[in-house]
Amino acid sequence: MGAELKRDYEIGEELGRGRFGVVRRCTCRATGEAFAVKSVDRSQLADDLDRELAQLEPKLGQLASAGNPGVVRVHAVYEDEAWTHTVMDLCSGPDLFEWVASRRGAPVPEPVAAAIVAQIAQALALCHRRGVAHRDVKPDNILVDAAAADEEGDEDEEAAPRARLADFGSAAWVGVGGLGRAEGLVGTPHYVAPEVVAGGEYGVKADVWSAGVVMYALLSGGALPFDGESAAEVLAAVMRGSVRFPPRLFGGVSAAAKDLMRRMICRDVWRRLTAEQILAHPWIVTGGGARAMKQPT
Repeated sequence: MGAELKRDYEIGEELGRGRFGVVRRCTCRATGEAFAVKSVDRSQLADDLDRELAQLEPKLGQLASAGNPGVVRVHAVYEDEAWTHTVMDLCSGPDLFEWVASRRGAPVPEPVAAAIVAQIAQALALCHRRGVAHRDVKPDNILVDAAAADEEGDEDEEAAPRARLADFGSAAWVGVGGLGRAEGLVGTPHYVAPEVVAGGEYGVKADVWSAGVVMYALLSGGALPFDGESAAEVLAAVMRGSVRFPPRLFGGVSAAAKDLMRRMICRDVWRRLTAEQILAHPWIVTGGGARAMKQPT
C-alpha cells in the first residue's frame, strides 16, 4: 500500500475484488470523511491493452467526474512503481443490475425509468463533451442511491433513485468535443454496440447504444434485446441488431418509450441519437409521460 496514500487516508475493510484490483473503504485523515479506494497492481497486467486501460482509468475518471453529478467522483490518484490507487466516492447503494433484480421481474414504471435514463444521458453527454467514451455502460456500472429518492419522493408514487455512472476501466480518450474515434473490442456482450463488435474504429455513440439496452432492461423488468447461449451467440444477435418489443413484456409500454429505444439501439450510427439528443426526446422531456409537453408559444 502506497506510503503517500496511507499518510492521507486510513485504510479500512475490503469492499470488493476484481480481476486486477481490490476496493477498500478508507477515511480521510484530515476531514474524517469516508471514501472508497480502488488499488490496481499494474505489474500483474501482461496484456498491452489492459496496461493502457489501467493507466488511463484514473485520469479519465477524474476528467469525467469533475463537476459531473451523474458520475462517481474521483477525488485523488496515487501511483508508485507497481500500483495505482484511486480514491473515489463511497457508494452504499446497490448497482442498477441488483436494483432491477430486486423487483423480481416487475418492470420499472416509465416516469422512474425516464428519470434514470435522463441521468445516464446527462452524465454521458458531459463525458463525451470532455472527450471521454465510457465503453462499458451496463447496469452493473451504474450505482443507485434509493435513499436519496425516498427523502424526496411522494409516498403514493415510486420515486426515481439517484443514478451515477461508475468504473472507467474500459474508457477511451477521443478528444475534446467527443468527435474522435476509439478502437478495440471492449465492453460486455449483451450491451456492446455492433460497430465495436465489427472491429475498426467507432465513436462515442457506442455508449448511446449501450444506454438504450439499459433502458430496455428497465422497462422489460430485466429482459435484454440480444441474447444467446454463449458470448458468440449474443454478439451474433447484436450484429443482426434488430430490436423487438414482445407484447408480453412491452404491452403496457408507451409508443414514445419504444421510439426512443429504437433511436438509441439503432444500427445506423449516423441516425442514432447523441447523448445530448436523448435529453430533448419527448419521452424524457415529459418525464416518461408524467408531464405534458410544453407547447412553444
